Amino acid sequence: MSRYRIIFALFIIPFFLIAQNIDEAIRLFNSFQFDRAQEIFNETVKDKDNPRIAEAYYYLGRLATSPDSALLYYNIVIKNYPQARYTDLSYLEIAKNNIARENYKNAITTLHGLLEKFPDTSIKDEVLFWLGVSHISIGQKEIGIGFLKNLKSSFPKSIWSERAVNIISTGDVSNEYFTVQVGSYRNKPNAQKLLEDLKNKGFNGKIIEALVMGNTYYRVWVGQFNTVEAAKTFSLILDSLGIKGNVVKGY
Repeated sequence: MSRYRIIFALFIIPFFLIAQNIDEAIRLFNSFQFDRAQEIFNETVKDKDNPRIAEAYYYLGRLATSPDSALLYYNIVIKNYPQARYTDLSYLEIAKNNIARENYKNAITTLHGLLEKFPDTSIKDEVLFWLGVSHISIGQKEIGIGFLKNLKSSFPKSIWSERAVNIISTGDVSNEYFTVQVGSYRNKPNAQKLLEDLKNKGFNGKIIEALVMGNTYYRVWVGQFNTVEAAKTFSLILDSLGIKGNVVKGY
């Protein structure tokens, strides 16, 4: 092997190994094997020069068992890796965390910050939806409806536009609730299998489609509660059964 090929291999092979580790962790995450995925992500962030470290921190946020821990990881992404691939998603998760806690003003500030820094973000439809909901929730109905109408006209085929229709017609977000997301899959049959397993254990759930960075994910939601505290209590029950999940707001 020539010297140039050796040098090339020394640079390229480690990069591919890093990519394979992260991709394997994401595969484990999407197949509900959270503990092993978390181990790999934790190992990844120990290497501060890892080119996909922001991605690992984002997923550690998704895996966090408490809202405060999740916020810690998402804030690491937006502060230390402001131009990384998953920074806009981290902003969105911070906003949704605030929405779950009914801190709508903080959510609005975060979502506007997201759009300012990433005007062409691939998750703009979801951002507009939560901006609409947040403004309506603090009594700014006209502003909120404006965001939802913008969503519907700009992204007519988006699943978020479909959810916005009823709110636009009624101006009411009182049908909101809290639930626990226990899985997110690129492959719908995997989500269906998890949902069936949960139903066999006596839990009621459903599958929600979400478009993230151009990819459709099938999220499994379990339970429906009027308060975030009730949903958190339920998530602890699931955790005791080996089912990890995050509290989210549903519509």
